[in-house]
Amino acid sequence: MRRSRAARRSPVVGAPEGAAEQAEVSFAPPARRPLVPVVAGAVALALAACAARGGPRSTLPYEPLREAGLAREVAAGFIAAESRGDSAADTLLAPGADFIVSGIAVTRPPRLAAVVGRGAGAVEDVRIQLAGEFAWVVAVYRWSGPGGNGDERGRATMILERRDDRWRIRHVHSSTVAPWR
Repeated sequence: MRRSRAARRSPVVGAPEGAAEQAEVSFAPPARRPLVPVVAGAVALALAACAARGGPRSTLPYEPLREAGLAREVAAGFIAAESRGDSAADTLLAPGADFIVSGIAVTRPPRLAAVVGRGAGAVEDVRIQLAGEFAWVVAVYRWSGPGGNGDERGRATMILERRDDRWRIRHVHSSTVAPWR
């Protein structure tokens, strides 16, 4: 009897003595199955598991759109109060807040570049990003002196910290924006 290359003699467990030499076990390489159905099945199971969980859940302890609006209000309120020389600006600060104006650390008002005295300040453009308990605000603002004299523009980057469910300014870096001509 001629044996194929894949055939091998192997004792059969529990077979009577002498029968082991008669048993042949054939080892053939496993058939190659296409990979696409396997991958498709794995993807389908993963999607089904996600759907069963009810979709992604936010890990933030707050609503991002609402909080971004509140952070904007704090930044705009600070710019307006600081431009008027109003001490209410200090109520929007975190303890130990620091200020850099055109590269120089300042500790007394005015603490924004382009604000050269009492006047009116307004935000022209603002971008806000949230990261957990912190937000950063990039704002372009305009300061106008008394009677509309002395229009100046500035840009500020503010780091806000969420404390006691309220946003407070931790750091401000501002500089003057060259006038458009």
